[in-house]
Amino acid sequence: NLPATRYRIAALDAHAHLFEVACTVANPDTAGQRLRLPAWIPGSYLIREFARHFVGVRAECAGKSLPIVKEAKDVWRAAPCAGPLTVVAEVYAGELSVRTAYLDITRGYFNGPSVFLCPEGR
Repeated sequence: NLPATRYRIAALDAHAHLFEVACTVANPDTAGQRLRLPAWIPGSYLIREFARHFVGVRAECAGKSLPIVKEAKDVWRAAPCAGPLTVVAEVYAGELSVRTAYLDITRGYFNGPSVFLCPEGR
């Protein structure tokens, strides 16, 4: 049984419509953990490209920076590491839609599939 994947989302810059979303995987894949976004969302039957809202993605392991590469339009792979892996993304949230995310100085909301990277194999 695999340990839980943990997420944290915070308003990074309401004026710039940016959320910061962190995903922590306790025991990442030894070959390098792949993370992806879904291509659809329940209740909306069109293909979505949520990754276009990701303006920056970085990774760290044991408090140290770790290389991460974008392998496809909706897939990132972090370099192999021992111990917890945390991937942090800056997500643009300027679309007033129930399918994505929105943040300004008066309100903020998000729909999970549009902001949470999913570790493959979890």
